Amino acid sequence: MAPIRAELADYAHVFGIAKVDVEDAQTIVTEACGNSIRYAYGDAPGGPMEVDASVEDGELRLTIRDFGSGIGRRSTATLPGLHAGLAIIGALSKSFRLTSRRGRGTELEARLSLSGPA
Repeated sequence: MAPIRAELADYAHVFGIAKVDVEDAQTIVTEACGNSIRYAYGDAPGGPMEVDASVEDGELRLTIRDFGSGIGRRSTATLPGLHAGLAIIGALSKSFRLTSRRGRGTELEARLSLSGPA
């Protein structure tokens, strides 16, 4: 995940995003990617993921997607790491949306208010 975090920092630098906002965004990406790595592809060694970032109307929008098994009904009850990661994402973001379809993957979109110039 280090390369993704570095790319996000480079992207944020271009827009003059404050360090604290970059760190929050990196934590969100780390949590979301970590959940995908642990849960999306079962016992397989991993699968594809996409991470997108954009700045819109004073907000940083992050979208993290995997193409794995999706989140089932039992996931948050039997996989406490998933629940903890979502709590962290919720605490750091202005809003987030989680969309999942069985067998088609999961998408997390998080929006962070930007605190101003770096």
